[in-house]
Amino acid sequence: MPRRVRAFVMTAVMGVLAGCTPTTAGPMVMRLGPGMPKENFFQLGLRAGPRLNAPQLSERGANDPFQGDAKPFQNEQWGIDIDGSVTVPVSDRLSWHLGLQGEFVGLPVPAYGVYTGLSYYIGSERLGLAPALSVRGASDFGLGNDDNQSGVFGDGNGTVFGPATSSLFGVEATCAFTVQPEPGMSLGLVPFFSVQQSLVNPGSQVTTHFYGAVVAAQLKFGESRTKLELSGGFGRAHSGDTSWNAPVMGARGGR
Repeated sequence: MPRRVRAFVMTAVMGVLAGCTPTTAGPMVMRLGPGMPKENFFQLGLRAGPRLNAPQLSERGANDPFQGDAKPFQNEQWGIDIDGSVTVPVSDRLSWHLGLQGEFVGLPVPAYGVYTGLSYYIGSERLGLAPALSVRGASDFGLGNDDNQSGVFGDGNGTVFGPATSSLFGVEATCAFTVQPEPGMSLGLVPFFSVQQSLVNPGSQVTTHFYGAVVAAQLKFGESRTKLELSGGFGRAHSGDTSWNAPVMGARGGR
């Protein structure tokens, strides 16, 4: 098996084994600059964002009362993912992206998230923009609940529903505005907007929206292909009638 393919398979296995109560670590696809039109680019690191189905789980009694803006970093409404991705050049400007995410905290296992999309770079080596469109899905398979009844919850009136399975499926649009002030350095502003269906089974389906922006930097180490990517920003999450601010951040290495 080629070395690069083997590295990505190992990343995929790590993502699956880590587990994932659905965390939305947007933006999913973030292309900082023209990239490498002749070679695949692999990345691995940590990314963090909100759990968009947290209000549903609180309403159903599976979580503690939802805290919203009062406690944005509470584990039940904000999580950290192991994120592994590969960018495959289709042409000089068009690239295909595939990523896997596994929960970094909040075990047990197994569960996972996956996203895929396309980006297109418009501009020069020093200045440009890269619109992208992606789809994603994630689920905890009913294993992400840490309440005393092992995921069994009710309506507060003595009716027990059974294990709560949380899943997310949706699409995201981004557009990275990037500048390369010097060779090996890319800086970008990346607004994003996503629409997702949040499913908490049995019997709860809500349309969620998550939008915001991050600032990002990608730095190359010397003459090697190794890069470090740092990003951070804020988003606004809407789930049914509930909305709250959610910080997003990430740190990934790539080559």
